[in-house]
Amino acid sequence: MKTKAWKLIVGFSILFSAASSSASLNDGGYVGCVSEEYLDQFISAAVKNDSNAMSYLMNNYRCVPLSSKFEISVLDSGFSTTKIRVYAAGDAVELWTVREAVNR
Repeated sequence: MKTKAWKLIVGFSILFSAASSSASLNDGGYVGCVSEEYLDQFISAAVKNDSNAMSYLMNNYRCVPLSSKFEISVLDSGFSTTKIRVYAAGDAVELWTVREAVNR
């Protein structure tokens, strides 16, 4: 019984990993932020056309521009936001972005 459960868990892990690795980023001016709170701040600034707030978040590396050139894994997906791991230059960083930025 335990072996069957273990196989099921491993199978789901492999399935989830395969699904995550097939995701990619869309180009179009999307950003990724180090926390969901910073993403909310960036979205609010964009809606208000507050370039000072957006520049502050970008210049202090709270948020960064995203590009389809990066490989990603989807870690969590909600109604409007998605948590991703972005791989670049042999390293990785976890970021929050809007759901529309991710192509699955």
